[in-house]
Formats: sequence, C-alpha cells, structure tokens
Amino acid sequence: MGLNTGFWRRTIGAVLAAAAVSACASGAQLPPPAPLTENEGPVASSVFAVAYNRISNVYLLETDLGDLAVNGLSGLSTIDPDLQAERVDGGIRMVAGDQFVGLYPDADAEDGRGWGAVTAAAVADARLISPALESALPEEVYEAVLDAVTANLDDYSRYSNAVQAQQERAYRDGYGGIGLMLEQDEDGRARVQEVFTEGPAARAGVRAGDMIVAVAGQDTADWTLEKLGLRLRGIPGTEVEVTFKQGDSASRILTLRRERVVLNVVDIAVVDGIVAARISRFNAGTLRNLNAGLDRALEDLGADAQGVILDLRGNPGGLLGQAVSVADLFIEGGEIISTRGRHPDSRRSYGADSNDAAHGLPVAVLIDGRSASGAEVVAAAMQDSGRAVLIGATTFGKGSVQTVTPLPNDGELYLTWSRIYAPSGYTLHRQGVLPAICTSGATENADELIAAYRAGGLVPIALLTTARQAAPD
Repeated sequence: MGLNTGFWRRTIGAVLAAAAVSACASGAQLPPPAPLTENEGPVASSVFAVAYNRISNVYLLETDLGDLAVNGLSGLSTIDPDLQAERVDGGIRMVAGDQFVGLYPDADAEDGRGWGAVTAAAVADARLISPALESALPEEVYEAVLDAVTANLDDYSRYSNAVQAQQERAYRDGYGGIGLMLEQDEDGRARVQEVFTEGPAARAGVRAGDMIVAVAGQDTADWTLEKLGLRLRGIPGTEVEVTFKQGDSASRILTLRRERVVLNVVDIAVVDGIVAARISRFNAGTLRNLNAGLDRALEDLGADAQGVILDLRGNPGGLLGQAVSVADLFIEGGEIISTRGRHPDSRRSYGADSNDAAHGLPVAVLIDGRSASGAEVVAAAMQDSGRAVLIGATTFGKGSVQTVTPLPNDGELYLTWSRIYAPSGYTLHRQGVLPAICTSGATENADELIAAYRAGGLVPIALLTTARQAAPD
C-alpha cells in the first residue's frame, strides 16, 4: 500500500490529540462489556429445559448438565440464603437451612428436558418451605437459576431477562416504531431529540425540538420517557396517533404508521478530503448505513478524496455477519475470518468478494482497548489483508461468537459457541489485535510515527509472533 504522508499525518495527529490511554499490550479490562411450551406451575420447566438443551447442543465445550443444574439451584440462595443444593450419589439433594427439601434423581446425561423437570420440581418444593422463594416472581427465579448456570460457563455466556432481552433486540435487530429519539426538557416534558432519516416521523415533517403533548388523545405531561417510548412502539404496520407542538405554534395531530426502525450507529464526517466513519456497534443497519454514507461522501469529494478512516474505538461488537460485511466492503478477495467450535455449524470460513468501497484510497482503522468482538473482526481482517493500517491501542480480545436463543419466558440465552481466528491463523481470544502504529503513551509526533512505521520499527515482528503463538486458544 502506498503511503500518502499528508493523509497519515492528519490521521495519526488526530489520534494523538485524542490521547487514547489503552495499552498496546494484551490484557485490557472489560469496559463498564423447537421451544417447549408446557407450564407446570408458577415456574415453567420449559424455560430450564430449553436452556439446558441448548447448552448441551451448541456450547463451545462439553458440559455436565447435572452439575449445571446443581449450580442453578444453588443460585436460589440469592433469594433465600438458606437454600442449598448438592450433587449426591444418583441425584441432587436440596435443603433450606436444617430442613430437608427433597432428593431428585438424575436425568440422563444429555436430557435437557429431564434436567429442566428436575430443576422445576426442586424449585416447586423449595417454595413450600421458603417464604422468600414463595413470594419471588417467576422472573426472579429464572434469573437466579440461569445466572448461576451461565456463571459457570465462560465470561460471555449469560442470561438476559425479558425486559433486558427486549432492549437488546431493539439495539440488535430494530423495533416497530416511528423513528424518533426522545429527551426531557427543563420542565420534564417529552421533546424530540432526533428524527431518524426516512422514518415515518421524518416523512410526516416532525423535527427535532418538537414537543409530544399527547398519544391517542391522552395527555403525556406526567408520563416518563420509558412509558412514552413503549406507547410509541408497536408491531410494524400498526398506527399510532401523536400530537406534536413546536414552540408557540398550534398543535398538530399526526397518525403515523409504525415501521421497523434500526438505530443508525454510523456517523460520517468529511475533513480535509478524508472521510471519517465512526461505527459505534454492529447492528442490522450498520452495513447499509456505512455503504450509503461512504458512497455519498466519496461522490461529493470526487478527485479531492484523500482517504478513509474507520473509527472502531469503543465499539463493543454486535452482529457477526454485519462485521464481516463491513470488512468485505474494502477487501478484494481472500479470507476475512474463520470460526471454530464444537457444533459442526460453528466451523465456518468467511471470504471477501471482489469490491472496494474506498476505490483504492488509503484506509486507516482506529482501535483501542474497548474495541471488541466484531470490531476486532474488522480490524484483524483489514490488517492481515494489507488493506488498512491499524492505529491506536491493542483491542480487548473478545475473540468468540455467541448464539442467542429465545426462551419461553421471552428472555434470551447467550452462549459462546465458537472462537474467532484471523486470516493469518491466530486467535483473537484474550490477546486482541495489535495496531501497527501504537499511540498509547506516545511521545512522538505524527511525522515521527510515520517515519518509524516506514522503517518497520513500531511493532517488533518477533514480539508479535511470540505473543500470538503463546495466546491460549
């Protein structure tokens, strides 16, 4: 790749001015990062059964479902500290302080339905003895059990309760809405903070600063933003009547048809002929918004275009397919990443098509210790293909893929099912991606860093090779 000194001086200078403080060595800290339907009572065994079956089938490592069931039942101590469970010969014994709750025979080793029934039976019996457990809501029980189950898997496998899962689905896949972001004014009234381009509200002429004074004829003066947001959201295709007011002008009543809304997580700016694209996460709209923004910016610049910056600092990841597609925008052929796990479907290689959205312009990728998962996929692929120079600090090192399973209670189970490998073969797990130009604690100016990069003196190859070989799989 040719080195456009002006492009790199401005790019590196901007990063140095931002003074990313993450270290350029591995070890950064995590940033503050066929369903069953039967219901045998207040707590459904089907929730546990789906979880256990999924763990047995797709989790990265083989697990003992009996041990997980014991761990889960032991998690009930977060509700009642007297509740304890232990594995005994042929079953699980549960007590509440000095009181015997029950002895539950083991299910077959890989029988998720059976272990779900064991768990639900133990919960039901414990509720008869423990007042605290008896008064707990079913969701509190699911959370106590499944948090304890996933705590014994790995750092990224987790349970998301029904409320959290709804919020995460909205960030990940979008939601039915009218395309607004809301805020409260100084008097606590709901105000439009942002109108999403091409959404129902934008097409109806709603503007930032408009006040929302009523929904379906009901005054919203005393509503929280959460309540208002829930009323504005709904199934795509349904309608909602909203009353808006701008300043001293008359109120407007608009009937808006909800559509699938995906948050725009791409911010495009153009400075001195350089197109800078900041990607805050990878959701269902990332590729579309990045591609459209790049096309517009590069077309406007024409022959004055100097280069492209992908800013992935602080990006925690998101949808793997979107991250792969973003890398594919710039890489003309070859492997982007590969994944390997226990389940046959987790063993995949993702390749690049023959296109380049930047049309051969130089590309810099900005990374730091909070760049994780999908951001690391893009960074590693761009570096190994030689398409971009990485600038900043070593990424976080979350080199794994999670699969998301919906549960019968509307919660979700996140399970690690594969590791991610860069095209050159090293695992991203626990070591991350090293930048070619490290700006963490750098005392050199941009020109000095460019000179050192040209001389090959910034990242000692021997150190990089040793670190990659020593990293645990």
